[in-house]
Amino acid sequence: MNPLYKELFKEITLPNGIVLNDRLGVAPMTTYSGNEDGTVSDEELMYYNRRAGLGSLYISACIAVSENGLAFPNQFIGFDDSAIPRLTQMAKEMKAKGSKAILQIQHGGRQGQPALIKANETVAPSAVPAGPEKPIPRELTNQEIEAIIEDFGETTRRAIEAGFDGVEIHGANTYLIQQFVSSVTNLREDQWGGSLENRLKFPLAVLKKVQDTVAKYANEQFIVGYRLSPEENNETSVGYTIEETKILVEKLIQGGIHYLHVSLFEFKKAPKGAEQGDSIVRILADQINGRITFVAVGSIKTPEDAVTALAEGADIVVIGRQALIDPEWTDKVRQGKEQEIHPAITQQMVGKLDIPQNMWNLITSYGMIKVAES
Repeated sequence: MNPLYKELFKEITLPNGIVLNDRLGVAPMTTYSGNEDGTVSDEELMYYNRRAGLGSLYISACIAVSENGLAFPNQFIGFDDSAIPRLTQMAKEMKAKGSKAILQIQHGGRQGQPALIKANETVAPSAVPAGPEKPIPRELTNQEIEAIIEDFGETTRRAIEAGFDGVEIHGANTYLIQQFVSSVTNLREDQWGGSLENRLKFPLAVLKKVQDTVAKYANEQFIVGYRLSPEENNETSVGYTIEETKILVEKLIQGGIHYLHVSLFEFKKAPKGAEQGDSIVRILADQINGRITFVAVGSIKTPEDAVTALAEGADIVVIGRQALIDPEWTDKVRQGKEQEIHPAITQQMVGKLDIPQNMWNLITSYGMIKVAES
C-alpha cells in the first residue's frame, strides 16, 4: 500500500464503543429498484453485496418510514412488518465483508409523489410546494406529526429485528425533517414552527423516539447517525444558515447521536457567500471537536481526495458515485493498485457492475455517469 493512504485504514471507535476497521464508507444512494410491494428486490441484494467491501460504514438508500412519505417509485418501505424478511437479507449482504450495515430512515414530506400515496396527496409542515409545477402539500396536523415520529421509531424497531447495525436519520436533501428545520418551508405558528427552537423540535423528537426504541429493543452497540444538509440550497429564498446548523448539531450531540453525516456535493465547499476561509467540513469538525464521529461526502473520487477530506476534519469519508463506477475501489487502494481505479464506466464494464436496471437507466439518462468508449 502507498504510505500516503495508510490514514484511510486506521481504526476508529464510535462514541458507543463500536470499532470500525477503516475510515471509509459507502454513501446512501437511491436505487429506484425495490419490488412493487416495497420489499427489497433481488437486484438490490446483488448491488449491496457487490459493494460490501468498500468501507466499514455502509449506509443504505433511504427507506420510507410512513406510507404518506414515499418519495419516488420503487422505494423500499419500512412501515410494514412484511418488509422485514427481505430487509434481513439486505442487512446480511451489506455485512458480507465486515461492514456495519446502517439503514437510512426517511420521510419525503412535500418531496413525496401523490401517485405513490393512497390519499393521492403529499404532506408537509406547511402548505408550501416544492416548486411552481409541484403539488401543494397538505399541512400536517399535530396528531399526524406525532404519528410520523412514531413511524420513525417503528422503522427503527424493524431495522433492529432485521439485523442492521444502526440507523441513519435522514435530515438532509430537502426531505421532511429538513422541511421542519427551514423557515422557508415551515410557516407554522404552533409549537412545531416559528422560532428556530420550535423548528428544531421535530428532528429532536425523531431522535428521541429512535433512541428510546434502541434502548427498548437493542443494546448500546446499535449505531444512531444523523445526516444533514448544512445550508439551505435555495436560490430564491433565504433559508437556514451554517450558524443555525451549528445550533442543531449541538443539540444532536447532546441527544446522543454517534455520528454526524454532512451531505455535500463537494467536500471542500465553503459556506454560502463566503469568498474565503474555512470549508463547511472544517467549521463543523472544529465545533464537534472529537465528541462524536464526523462523516463527510462529496466528490471523493480518488484516494488523494479521501486523505484530503480527512485532513479537512472528517473522521470518515464515504463515497457515492465512485462506488457505482468501481466497487473494488478500496481493495485497489489497499493493494497498492490505485492506478487501476476506474475514473469512469467503460463500454466493456456495462452490465458487469451489479447496478439495478432502473437505477442504471436513471443515472445514465441524467448524465450522472458518463460511459467511456474504451
